[in-house]
Amino acid sequence: MTWLEFFWRSEARRYTYWHVVPGVLVVHRARLLACARAGLLMLWGADICAETPKVLKIGSSGGLSGGSSSNEEAALKTLKVFIKEETGLDNDIIRQKNWRELADKMAKRKLHVGVFHGDEFAWATQKYPELKPLALAVNIDRYPVGHVVTRRDNKAKTVADLSGATLTMASSAPHFLRTFLNQVGGKNPEEFFSKVKLQENVEDALDDVVDGVVQAAAVDRASLLAFKRRKPGRFKQLKDVAHSDPFPPVVIAYYDKVLDEALLRRFKVGLLGAILKEKGRTMLTLFRLTAMQDVPEDFPKVLARTQKAYPPPSKDER
Repeated sequence: MTWLEFFWRSEARRYTYWHVVPGVLVVHRARLLACARAGLLMLWGADICAETPKVLKIGSSGGLSGGSSSNEEAALKTLKVFIKEETGLDNDIIRQKNWRELADKMAKRKLHVGVFHGDEFAWATQKYPELKPLALAVNIDRYPVGHVVTRRDNKAKTVADLSGATLTMASSAPHFLRTFLNQVGGKNPEEFFSKVKLQENVEDALDDVVDGVVQAAAVDRASLLAFKRRKPGRFKQLKDVAHSDPFPPVVIAYYDKVLDEALLRRFKVGLLGAILKEKGRTMLTLFRLTAMQDVPEDFPKVLARTQKAYPPPSKDER
């Protein structure tokens, strides 16, 4: 009986332990099973189909916290500690030039995990279908919506009527808002509007519209509804000129068969349970998130709709 035949027939395969193949390699039983079943194990010089790295390399397509550089640094530090506690692995979080570079490095196995803005993930999966979502990073709305609003007495009926106007938005505005503005304006916002003024927060931006300081504001729906709750009188002085289709949220993604399945499960469980732990809640707050969520069944439909309605820009703007 060969060692492989013994492996498959052994009663001990019900348990988790290490198999030593004399003179060849040391492999974990569960991983060997998965690889052998997939037809990916090459005998006498085996290539393991997924790995448990010593250092988990995580790439991002840009800033993750949406705040200042000091806030970003604090958020990343907390995230690294949280991942270490949940996976037992040291980790590096490496900001990439853009989503294209991030997806390419993941496909080349230079990065184990990637964090994409939702619209970017939709674009990346068109070229790299083996990119898979592990969890969603959500701020109130699972599928956020963007709005362009003006004062109620503004004569603009569509975004086209705002060409050459002054637009404001929060400096921490989510990425998908710019994608939405590109689509409704037909060009880069800085080219379509006479000026794009960044405010410290959404409330200040909407107050500027009400006070006539600027003509329009771009804002996500969750923030707009929060403004309605805090300042109902001022909210009534606003009107919606345009709103987007629902976008996918930020996606924590992996490339198929790059990481060991047990590690992926452990990582996912840790992410989904972040809200239950003090350090996890701190991490979420620093990244302006309310929860990490499992990937729902309708997620592929939202990706497909985003790909159709909001094609990727010819070049990356930030």
